[in-house]
Amino acid sequence: MFLVCTLGFLFGMWGPFSEASTPRTEVRINQAALDYVAQVGLKSFQDALKMQLTDFLYYRRGHLQRIPVFMLENEISHLSLKFIPNYGIHLSTAGHVGMTFFLEKNLQKLRVGITTEADIVISQVTIGTPVLGISLCNTTIGEVNLTYSEDGSKEIWNSIRGYIKAILSHKPCSKLSFLVEGLNVYMGTLIGLHAIGPESQISYSLTHPPTITKDYISLDIKATFVLLGKPIVLPPPPSSFSLPQQVGSSTAMINFGLSQGLFDAILFLMQKSGSINLDITGQLNSKDNQLTTSVLGNLIPEVLRQFPTSMPIVLKARVNAEPVVTIHNNQMSLWISYLLDVLAVSSNSAFKSLFSLDMVVDLALNIFVSEVKLQADASLQKDIEFNVTSSNVGVFDLLEVKALLTSAVKGPLTKHLNALFGLGVILPTIAKVNFISPQVFVHEGYIVVSCGLHFQN
Repeated sequence: MFLVCTLGFLFGMWGPFSEASTPRTEVRINQAALDYVAQVGLKSFQDALKMQLTDFLYYRRGHLQRIPVFMLENEISHLSLKFIPNYGIHLSTAGHVGMTFFLEKNLQKLRVGITTEADIVISQVTIGTPVLGISLCNTTIGEVNLTYSEDGSKEIWNSIRGYIKAILSHKPCSKLSFLVEGLNVYMGTLIGLHAIGPESQISYSLTHPPTITKDYISLDIKATFVLLGKPIVLPPPPSSFSLPQQVGSSTAMINFGLSQGLFDAILFLMQKSGSINLDITGQLNSKDNQLTTSVLGNLIPEVLRQFPTSMPIVLKARVNAEPVVTIHNNQMSLWISYLLDVLAVSSNSAFKSLFSLDMVVDLALNIFVSEVKLQADASLQKDIEFNVTSSNVGVFDLLEVKALLTSAVKGPLTKHLNALFGLGVILPTIAKVNFISPQVFVHEGYIVVSCGLHFQN
């Protein structure tokens, strides 16, 4: 099952083709990933070869006898996977299987050497989903040794050798085909939506067949974003994206190349969904609350005149321009412009607008990967900028109000954004597979995530 699941991860990022313009991500699956699949997937193949075989039939003393045959243990010590350029993957296994016969209730045990070679071709069905198939498979029978015999009868061993050659020449290949067919069924569960927020999702699909070299498979993947059950139309990406050859970790199993356009699209979705908007409400009975008309009235006398009784103040921050992500070497920043409405709660619980400001925040982003999600920490890298756009409390000195607004906004805003960015955006994966030892490399205009794989038993 591991071989099925993990190869499913490697190819499950491929989905139906769509004509829509979407941001690109390039994924390179390196030889190290195939080595890990082979290492841990060896047990799946060993388990698949444990079975009761077709009865051995032979004539003895004028009667046709059916002899039960079991293959309950094996020593398949080698399984390797290698890329076939422009084609797929070559699989090879080698080792021994143990076969048990019951000749007239006398136990006989054999040790048989086998070597299996198979080519796995990668293609797509008409609906655009990927499909794997074994295009060529061959099993070679090696030495056959009798390791245990209770009666010492030798008269039928030539027949048994013929039986072994006939049945073992196709049995490992049929088991491999079964695993691959199981993989194709399982891959149907990989094509779906992954939540970014309560009402937004992301899905991945392959833009064209993979590029396969002797060292890696390169996948050009697009992301489709869905809001309230409908795909959103994204702005055109700033430029085409192609991952340079020498990037990321040379020893990583997988390198994800994440384009500027992908991050632009994620922030565009967050803007459309309203998730980066923020309401901040002052609590009137709190000793440390600064968001009251009495505190603000000390700075703007007209507020005190309109609200002689202290009332709570509400700050409503709404994004008023498309957020801008900037990716430079070793640093990533996020610029967000808000319209900040400052409102007071009147005696009848209605809101009255006091004044409005343009508010600009400039954040430094620290990108990291946790399990299978791309996440970020945000911190202010310069003072919040304010500019008055309208006022219902007359003209006032913004410099005197700025400290109060900054104090009220800074903590809740960074906390809100970090909670949102902490939800993360899932990278293409399948159940029970995590990314381990992730490394993030920030380059001009794109980010590379290099990581290993870990399968959870």
